[in-house]
Amino acid sequence: MRNLIFSLGFITVLLFLHSCTKQGNTLIHFDSTQQGSYTVQMRQPDGTFNTVDTLGISGNDVFEIAFDTLRMISFIPLEGELPVVHAIVGPQTKHLHINRQGYIRGDRENNWLATQRKMQLDLLRFIDSLDVIKETYIDSSTFNGLKALDSAFFTYADVYRGRIVDSIMKAPALLSNLMAIYHRIGNKPVIDYMVDRDALSNMADALDSAYAGSADVAAFRLWVNEFEETYQFTLIVEEAAEKFIPGHPFPELTLETPQGALTNIPKMSLDNQVIAIWASWCAPCRTELKGYAKSNDINNWMFLSLDGLPQQRSPLGEWYEAIVVDELKGTHLSDLGGSRSIIIQSLGLRELPVYFKVIDGIITQRVTSLKELKL
Repeated sequence: MRNLIFSLGFITVLLFLHSCTKQGNTLIHFDSTQQGSYTVQMRQPDGTFNTVDTLGISGNDVFEIAFDTLRMISFIPLEGELPVVHAIVGPQTKHLHINRQGYIRGDRENNWLATQRKMQLDLLRFIDSLDVIKETYIDSSTFNGLKALDSAFFTYADVYRGRIVDSIMKAPALLSNLMAIYHRIGNKPVIDYMVDRDALSNMADALDSAYAGSADVAAFRLWVNEFEETYQFTLIVEEAAEKFIPGHPFPELTLETPQGALTNIPKMSLDNQVIAIWASWCAPCRTELKGYAKSNDINNWMFLSLDGLPQQRSPLGEWYEAIVVDELKGTHLSDLGGSRSIIIQSLGLRELPVYFKVIDGIITQRVTSLKELKL
């Protein structure tokens, strides 16, 4: 048996955990002759992962570890044909066994992790089998079979999702449920906060109560809070989308020019005005506006930009460059808020571009194409 020894920077933490642990240490058994090495990671309260150290595997190893509160640790392969392994370890955890396929067992928490892993692998195998069948339809004149395959996938995915939702609702205090909510089916998360908001909120409360001070739980609470902020923002956008239509006054906005001059658009102040909502990263917006500007006078137009997305290295620079390159005259304003822009919130924007025609402060048109705009 070997103790799980971490680098010097973590030894103090490990010793502290040992000294605070009233129960016996946890023994983790790797029941396989596979060899290689792992990087050992743990989630921090801010949601990021901290790489604790590397762990050499020589075959049929037993490691000892101790925590004074329930924690999730991840073993990520560095060398060798080793499986990814996630484990839940706490003061009550005695023995955990990990087999060649990476299935872990030993208590309720870790048995559920093993079930999740099997569900994931079964789903991937099922998807692969469907892809093999789909390849035979390349030269086919009918798509009836493809529709049946898609139906089979959605049925399987619904059952997969149902199993995870059931655990979250019936056993919300299981820390192993955290892995379940991070799963994805294809490009979509298994759990959708907009759909499962009540269940996830209840789960966060249950975990907070059961494991106060847990870094994993703190990270999950942060995740929930971020999605809740998005949820509330979406509600405001949906309400505004139904409100700011023809016949309603254009809202008051305070934004800035590319030069940094603060500009206020008072309510009921716009007279015979066209407002274009766009962004430098929106290719359809730029193509349409640039083409229109070549043969039409847009000097009196107002352009509200949604620049400011996180992936923009220089939102202000990219916004200004697009204005100059596309030769867009008129008044340009933005808060560079990106997806959290007050422009989206105030006008209920769901897509780009959007064009408003305002006469005497009242919206007379709201369209998504210049072809629809009646001037």
